[in-house]
Amino acid sequence: MSQKGDKKKPKTVEEIIADYQKYHHKAGKEFKDRIKKFEEFYDPESIHGAVFAHHAHYTIFGRPGKEKDYPGAFNEAYKKLDKHVKEDDEKLEDEDKLAEILDTYADTFLQQAMGSGFKKAMDHAQKENKMDKKELRELKGQFMGQFHFDDEGNPQNILSDSYIKRLKGKKKVELIDELKNMSERVKKSYNIFLNKKALEGILSEEDRTDMAKYLTPIFEERGFKHKKTHIMRSVGEQQAHYGALLAGNPENSLQQAGYKAIKYQKKEKDKK
Repeated sequence: MSQKGDKKKPKTVEEIIADYQKYHHKAGKEFKDRIKKFEEFYDPESIHGAVFAHHAHYTIFGRPGKEKDYPGAFNEAYKKLDKHVKEDDEKLEDEDKLAEILDTYADTFLQQAMGSGFKKAMDHAQKENKMDKKELRELKGQFMGQFHFDDEGNPQNILSDSYIKRLKGKKKVELIDELKNMSERVKKSYNIFLNKKALEGILSEEDRTDMAKYLTPIFEERGFKHKKTHIMRSVGEQQAHYGALLAGNPENSLQQAGYKAIKYQKKEKDKK
């Protein structure tokens, strides 16, 4: 039995995001409280980042023992592929069947990623706008574009005619690889999406000066200096750099951003 005053820790992805969003800059919290909340996400004792990563993995590849809640977009699409093509070297030429496989993938993923918003959008499209099957696929493909990108980082509609035609005539083993590669991309971008959703708005451009003052001694003490002072960067940039520092092993990401390794010299006030 919990004692009076115990704070209930957020456990689900939704609860974790809601807990961080209580510190949105518009909620009236002071900078010192909001920056501490930002740091909390990267605390070695915090499991929130890992929870997001696991959730993204379960959404794509399923969760053992909880298949009803997390069937997995890859798994459901694979089942549909297996239904249409039996042998590994058999080619799938039917575009409608390919669309059905990708449609199943999108449905399974978006039900998790968008929650009730996905059902609301589908109901609106079907009941109020009488959209046909192809139009619905186009809409779902647009939603998927938030989470699936090509090699250049451009949103990619996996339910577009051009994408489906690209898969036409591929062998089953090749289509499995296509689903795997697509899934790894979606998993990565969905994880990034969850992280951004939690930390979004905690710091604002109005915090630019406070952020710069706060970060300068921290970066110097950790042995990183840049020819540009922190005040020269937007809060978004400062936040990204600080996140890289807090996440551990920041050398590559920070050095790519132009930081140089320095030996920290304690100032007189630090020695007292």
